[in-house]
Amino acid sequence: MRAFAKTTILAIALLLTMPFAAQATSIQVEGGQTSVLFGNGALASLGLEITSVTPNVKGALGPNSVSFGINPRDAIGDALDTSFRYDSPNFAPVSGAIEHSGRVQFNGNIEVGDFTIRAAEGRPDGTSGFVVESTYGLMGILFDIANPIIEAFDNSLVIAGDILVSPELAGILEIDAAGVDAGMALVVAHSAIVPIPAAAWMFGSALGLLAWVRRRN
Repeated sequence: MRAFAKTTILAIALLLTMPFAAQATSIQVEGGQTSVLFGNGALASLGLEITSVTPNVKGALGPNSVSFGINPRDAIGDALDTSFRYDSPNFAPVSGAIEHSGRVQFNGNIEVGDFTIRAAEGRPDGTSGFVVESTYGLMGILFDIANPIIEAFDNSLVIAGDILVSPELAGILEIDAAGVDAGMALVVAHSAIVPIPAAAWMFGSALGLLAWVRRRN
């Protein structure tokens, strides 16, 4: 028993001298922009024509692309807070959503906007499980993101992928267009590490170390 107590004290002392740089962390998206470029003839095939974009900001995918700013974590007014988190560099697990402010009008009377990018269950085969959803006007999932290329770091996140017409949008438009390639999207976000509080990390580590010491004794 004395040997166990002595070993335990030494183990805790060792733990308290360990640096905290190796703490497990998650990464929080804090801002940036998402660019969208619709493919040639993609909208026309859906019976849609863009009549206005607010704000009308050129995107990073060429002169015909548009971009929407990513809302911060503490958005102002009625804007939704971005809450997306990920682990780098493996980009797993993920939670929350990337929120945007901005609107698009089609055919002079159809409006969508304040777009959300998030993971969703039950998506079609061949898609990533991430969707683009409208939370204003015509609300619902507009596109599935397919073939994504993802670069995730501690201070930035880049997602490039195709956008496919969702079954939900095809149903609203009453056309057989689910899965049609409508163009591409590019998310360029800046991020920040969300550290685990030191006390919580020490407590969890101490419990694990004490359990190991007990097994050893």
